[in-house]
Amino acid sequence: MTSTLAFYTYNLLLLALSPVGAAYLGWRTATGKQPGWAERLGYVPVDQTPGSPRIWLHAVSAGEVAAAAPLLRELLAKAPDARVYLSTITSTGRQMVASACGGAAGSFYFPLDTPGAARRALSRVRPDVIALVEGDVWPNFVHQASLQGVPVVIVNGRVSDRGYRRARYIRPFLSWALRSVRWLGAQTELDAERLVSLGAPRHAVTVVGNTKFDANLCPLPPTEVSALRSQLGIEPGAPVLVAGSTRPGEEEQLLRAYKKLLAEFPNLRLVIAPRHVERTTEIESLLKDAGCRSVRRSSGAVQPGGGNAPVVILDTMGELASVFAVATVAFVGGSLVPIGGHNILQPIAQGKPVMFGPHVNSIRGVAAAVVDAGVGFMVADGDELASRASELLADPVRLDALETACIELMERNRGAAARYADAVLRAATNGRMPLNA
Repeated sequence: MTSTLAFYTYNLLLLALSPVGAAYLGWRTATGKQPGWAERLGYVPVDQTPGSPRIWLHAVSAGEVAAAAPLLRELLAKAPDARVYLSTITSTGRQMVASACGGAAGSFYFPLDTPGAARRALSRVRPDVIALVEGDVWPNFVHQASLQGVPVVIVNGRVSDRGYRRARYIRPFLSWALRSVRWLGAQTELDAERLVSLGAPRHAVTVVGNTKFDANLCPLPPTEVSALRSQLGIEPGAPVLVAGSTRPGEEEQLLRAYKKLLAEFPNLRLVIAPRHVERTTEIESLLKDAGCRSVRRSSGAVQPGGGNAPVVILDTMGELASVFAVATVAFVGGSLVPIGGHNILQPIAQGKPVMFGPHVNSIRGVAAAVVDAGVGFMVADGDELASRASELLADPVRLDALETACIELMERNRGAAARYADAVLRAATNGRMPLNA
């Protein structure tokens, strides 16, 4: 399909589907799930403070923002005068930008994929380069960038199993967009092959690695770990299971596993962090039905030094990565249900072995790496989670060895963010900076 044919066909389809899309977006707006309409229509708030180069990073939601943060840090280290702007699609991602991406010149919601919205946003940002984090490719946006002579690159590129199955149905439009992408950096060989099969030019695709290994997460010093345990009301010496980024359908399995573990480890504490903090009331109800007392982290009712409810609900933003440091063992959700998995490197970075379910198509490469290193454990359900956690909790010597192995795994895989930063800056400066990727 030629570019002209793809352009008109794609936009005619958008026009035909616009009544359905308008109804859906109207419902999301009415329910508070779709804020920032002016920005989504291309009226993005960007100041014109001088700086060069001007870089637009696009990260869909919280997971992509976590991948963008190390890249932002490297970009500013290599080009201190750069102006880096971040766009997201979800409000969760927008909130995370504020806490995880210090140094960004601004943030806004990504425009709708219509020619007009894309043109307006591009004319306001005036980027020298656009970097799509993990490959969120929108055909009209990429096409408009190409018309304006703005190079587009993909960084930390990945194609999940589910995303690949869906993408094949719209391959002509993806191929049209991917042909206009200047350079595509992939996390793994499989991601690279999938990008090529969807239409990316093979010569433009390079396997670089995963920026999440470069996250600015160092193991918390023992004094800070002790202080954090006290703030969470966890008594000294008590084992802790930290369950992060849990989703509906997982908490029930998690609580069954926790109650089983209590029979063997009666002083075991549970910290549970739902992926979306607005579900806190729902989690409280689940805990009450399960016969577990709980306290919200944000309530101010946590008693330092212990003596509190055995379950702490982490209902704050931006704390989970640090809270994994208090864990003895960890679980990361979005994986016992078919979501695709969330960031399992946060506990690993704190030296904690991590358990996760079988649904990890969104983090396939990282999941394989932690399993191969012996520091990650795939569990089929809550019963297997309880069994694996029991095995680990009963073996302090093994836990010490796993802590060392976790840190070594992180160190072995660092460096991708710097290589991606080189690629972005080279594209922004028309090749005047070296590409080391």
